[in-house]
Amino acid sequence: MTWTIEKDLDVIRGNFPILEKCVYLISNSLGAVPQTAALELERYYKLWAEWGVEAWEKEWWEMARKVGDSIAVLLNAPPDTVTMMPNATTAQWMALSSRFRDDGGNRKKVVVSEKDFPSTIYAIRSIAETMGWTVNMIPGSSHSFVDSDEIIQHLDDETLIVSTSHVFFKSAAIQDVKSICRKAREVGALSIIDGYHAPGVIEVDVQDIGTDFYIGGCLKWLCGGPGNAFLYVRPGLSSEVEPGLTGWFAHKDPFNFSTDMEYMHGSYRFMSGTPCIPCFYTAKAGLEIIHNIGIDQIRKNSLFLTDKIFDEALARGYGIYTPEDKEKRAGAVSIDVPHGGAVQQVLSQRKYIVDFRKGGIKEPDTIRVAPHFYNRPEEIKMFFSEIDDIVASGAYKEASPDGE
Repeated sequence: MTWTIEKDLDVIRGNFPILEKCVYLISNSLGAVPQTAALELERYYKLWAEWGVEAWEKEWWEMARKVGDSIAVLLNAPPDTVTMMPNATTAQWMALSSRFRDDGGNRKKVVVSEKDFPSTIYAIRSIAETMGWTVNMIPGSSHSFVDSDEIIQHLDDETLIVSTSHVFFKSAAIQDVKSICRKAREVGALSIIDGYHAPGVIEVDVQDIGTDFYIGGCLKWLCGGPGNAFLYVRPGLSSEVEPGLTGWFAHKDPFNFSTDMEYMHGSYRFMSGTPCIPCFYTAKAGLEIIHNIGIDQIRKNSLFLTDKIFDEALARGYGIYTPEDKEKRAGAVSIDVPHGGAVQQVLSQRKYIVDFRKGGIKEPDTIRVAPHFYNRPEEIKMFFSEIDDIVASGAYKEASPDGE
């Protein structure tokens, strides 16, 4: 089945029950659940109910590989190179803790950006403290994103790892990660790219990017729900890596129950303990729809919708903290709306679903607006008209000014 957004939008929207109840513009946080997820979870239950432990042989044991291979298509990655993970933080730990080289102790520097997702930074700092690494934190000169050149200039022959975002979570700014990975290779460092806000809304080609590790998840733009993060490992590196975080699923002969680890080849090499099987079923439901529509079409439609957000926001004089350049913009737009936290609360009460991110000393408060392939263009205009009414009527005054 192949859907065209322009012709089949009503059919596409019919697959997402929440769209009947609200204007859902928060796919950068949690993608809408497809109704087929209920059917997939029912299949999971029936297998368990009918076959008990034999469900592992029937389907469960290979689920992680099959879902990983479905994701690999979206990354232009070879089969059996994408490992399913419970969350992106675990994937970061898996990559960071891998024993991948004997560098004689000369490389101790890890380069990361202050604009990366905090959980990534927590993981890096935790492991760096254990390993005796030095964390080089790049603040960046722009709101909510860092220019790739600001990272590249810190990569040298003392760098062990560079870890940064493909798309920055606060601004949806696309980073030139290909240049960063190329520089990392030149100086002999490894690259870890956090792509959680990329697959499903922009084209991703991990082979062209040249990254060693690529982390993502089905939670957001892939409409697959929580518990479905993933880790791509470059094939040439995979067989050389001994993951420091591991478990029985990674053993080449797991039912031998040996206390000595012999790693599996391929994606299961990076598994740990028993995976969360029901999550894979919800991932399947979202991925099927993404494949049916196609990333080319989704990307084109996303730019069309985010252009409309720019038009409406600029017409009102709102600050925008997402690049206007289409080559540097992913699927969301961050805007500075007066009384943003309070406005977002009233929007939620009125069934317009977006999120609010409080700024810091150098950053503004923003509302992030994130349409996906199932949103109608007129919903953008409706959304801004609702903000106009909330501000003009003073309705925001009844909400918490801090957006809590």
